[in-house]
Amino acid sequence: MVSPLGRFRSALLGLTIMAAFGIACLALRQIGRGEGLWSSSFEATVGFAEVHDVAVGTPVRIRGMNAGQVIAIEYPDHDDKDAVVTLRLKLDSAYADRLYADAAASLHATGLLGSKVVAIAPGSPVAGPLRDGRLRATIEPDLAAAAAKFGAAAEEAERLLKDARSGQGTLGKLVQDDSLFNDLKALAKDGRDEVKNVGAFVEDGRATLKSVRQGSDALGRMPLIRSYVAEDATVLLIRPKARRRAFTYNANDLFEPGTAIIAEGGKVHLNAIAAELLEVKDDDADVVVLAASDPNSKAVTLSGALELTLRQAEAVLDYFKVQGVHKTGVFARRKMTPLGLGAAASPVVEAAPLPLNYLQVLLFTPSKP
Repeated sequence: MVSPLGRFRSALLGLTIMAAFGIACLALRQIGRGEGLWSSSFEATVGFAEVHDVAVGTPVRIRGMNAGQVIAIEYPDHDDKDAVVTLRLKLDSAYADRLYADAAASLHATGLLGSKVVAIAPGSPVAGPLRDGRLRATIEPDLAAAAAKFGAAAEEAERLLKDARSGQGTLGKLVQDDSLFNDLKALAKDGRDEVKNVGAFVEDGRATLKSVRQGSDALGRMPLIRSYVAEDATVLLIRPKARRRAFTYNANDLFEPGTAIIAEGGKVHLNAIAAELLEVKDDDADVVVLAASDPNSKAVTLSGALELTLRQAEAVLDYFKVQGVHKTGVFARRKMTPLGLGAAASPVVEAAPLPLNYLQVLLFTPSKP
């Protein structure tokens, strides 16, 4: 027969169970905090040309403090020279207001085995808030490569010094032979005289280049020359065997004036387009984001307009990718191409007149037999 526990033993047993339960809860809380299970979060993205040794779960640190982890790695949808691998980062919401428009991310090695972390420099409040969650990528110097180059340079310097002391090689002969020194001294004097003449020639060349540049800008505004700028766009925009659907907006309604920064009101328009594109599951359908500038604008040069429109198209494309527009399945990806025309005219004749500064989102769906 089992004897009942006394009051003291019962109380002691109850306290022991409660203490064990409390310790388990505390441990679970600490584990959850370390993994970010109980904290709210937000996402950011950054693109690198290469992401050696980075995997899902790689830590993300801000000013050296753990702030999140990599949750997805997306291979580029094209293989041009500017293609990047996109890292999707899950960050603790405590840092949502502490990342600014000039925030930058880089890949750091944390040990001898090559493990990596994504290190984020938050930027400066003067730059304003980080609007679209896209971080600028910076490249850390390759210390191993720098050390190898330094070692090679040191060996070469040691060899030259040895030759100089023994009188071998070009440097050694120069050190030992006074006649070579005198010849070099005379050549140096002649060289200084020539430099004076070259200086005058360079000044004349600068004036000539300035005139040529002014002439080329004027020539570039001619309709015939502008048509050559848009020649590459013809292949992208003229597709007789595909159905074309266009979403056209005034660029001033999408971006902050004169920039490629998407305004809050612009995000509303882009969200509506993204919702419609997400309904299209055809793997063969692709998207072209086209931006063009007013050809008569005096506020920007032709080269500046070309750069601005390309960056605007890329900004919209990146925004759509954050919305998942490029995904048509678990692994399938839709081709999406940015195109900046600058001040050149589109090869497509539209039924209705377009705004002077405009952006088009074009969906091309090939017809199937």
